[in-house]
Amino acid sequence: MKVLQISSARSIGGGEKHVVDLSNELSKRGHEVFVAVVPKSPLREKLTALPSENIREFPLRNALDLPSAVTISKFVRESGIELINAHFAKDYPVAAIAARIAGIPFVITRHVLFPMNKMHRILLRDVRFVISPSNAVAESLRNQDLFPDDKIVTIRYGLDVENFPNRDPEPHSGVCVGAIGNLDPVKGFDTLIHAAAIVAQKRSDVKFRIVGEDRSRDGRNEKELQNLINDLDLGSTVELVGWSNNVSEVLGEFDLFVSASRSESFGFVIAEAMLSGVPVIATETEGAKEIISDPKLGALVPIADPQMLASAINDLLTNGTRRNEFSKRGHRHIAENFSLKKTVDETESLYLRTVRSR
Repeated sequence: MKVLQISSARSIGGGEKHVVDLSNELSKRGHEVFVAVVPKSPLREKLTALPSENIREFPLRNALDLPSAVTISKFVRESGIELINAHFAKDYPVAAIAARIAGIPFVITRHVLFPMNKMHRILLRDVRFVISPSNAVAESLRNQDLFPDDKIVTIRYGLDVENFPNRDPEPHSGVCVGAIGNLDPVKGFDTLIHAAAIVAQKRSDVKFRIVGEDRSRDGRNEKELQNLINDLDLGSTVELVGWSNNVSEVLGEFDLFVSASRSESFGFVIAEAMLSGVPVIATETEGAKEIISDPKLGALVPIADPQMLASAINDLLTNGTRRNEFSKRGHRHIAENFSLKKTVDETESLYLRTVRSR
């Protein structure tokens, strides 16, 4: 089977990790996978299982980039591609046009909870399936009433549990509470910083590390977070450490992982932390509730409530038995229910069904 993945993403997040992992694994299974990316895409260097000639650059400027759609359709015909899967909202119409010109089916993957534009009802009327990485996203799509119910299919994100690096805790003094994610307001790092101020009133041995990059053009998000840290006199308690490409190494530094997000369609890094054996506290986003589906797997707290978050952190740090339970049960839960093999099996089956139904 020959498949083209389209992603105009310019940074790496959970959805982009999914594109990379899916493409690499399908290639290892013997399928010929092609990926359309933008110039200087960070995905290129991570698509290690694909021949370099299978990774093609296109402008993919916006949803109405007709020249890119025409060029992609020509590439599709020349390469004998049988199916297109688009992963980014502005790429959906481009994929639809390219697929129609080339005469092949296409599917889209909706990675976020944000409402889609009403024009998608018309532009994507020929889409075969809309893939959702979580039940939360699937429910959101159904509530928008843009696609027939039978076109919406849930295939959860998966982690490479068999090859995921074992957590190797780094020796350190005191206690480290960590968080990972891009420094966007939706990730709730301001809530975490306010919670850190409350925790610091009771404990001087707890340090907070926020691992992430600011993707805003003017660096405003990082400046605002740093100003908040300074205003609360937390310079020696909370540290913004920048981005890291080695998640397993970072997780080895954490005694506790916190996701303070205001919205998560899945919560990829929550699953990574659990698989690494790091006890997790997360806000009650739809994605987090789907992963931490039992109170024995991790702690859930209200969204944007620093007091409740601080209380949960203090309680868990003083309860070693509960931390160990979260660590063991969380690892097992992710390994059994969110494996990359399961994700690829289900996606491969959907692709084959779509191609054979032409």
